[in-house]
Amino acid sequence: MVNLYRLLGLPDPSKVNQRASKPKKVSVDPGPQADDKFHDLGEDVWSERTNRITPRPSRRVVYLRPDDLHRLPLQGMEQDLMEGDMVLVDLGSLTHMPSQQDVCKRRVQEMGERIGYPVFSLNESDTLLMVAGAMTRVDTVRHKLGMAIWGQLPESEV
Repeated sequence: MVNLYRLLGLPDPSKVNQRASKPKKVSVDPGPQADDKFHDLGEDVWSERTNRITPRPSRRVVYLRPDDLHRLPLQGMEQDLMEGDMVLVDLGSLTHMPSQQDVCKRRVQEMGERIGYPVFSLNESDTLLMVAGAMTRVDTVRHKLGMAIWGQLPESEV
């Protein structure tokens, strides 16, 4: 007689019961075991795959402080801001030179006015300045910083 289970491609239940199931060896190791049925995302294969899929960041946060001659290296910053970078200017090292600090603040303010981006002061003494780049929102009421294209700040919160 024809075995119906074999004809349909199913396992024969009488033979399945005959097989002795091996008890699973329990380990106290918290890591993945050899017979686990999931992927260990810590393996190099998955890390390499993630690096290939994930796009490289196209924006930067540029931290500027005065050089040894107490000047700000602002060359090329306008183009970087128009590409979406953010510039943080730290004038804290010039606290003993208020006139030079004012000159540096004025240069940052003039750069912001040339490209049409506002300059924000992040502290009471105006020694930490921020110029947010293109496509970046700054909420001046609730002091939230986010990017418009990622929807971090909904239109209702603008």
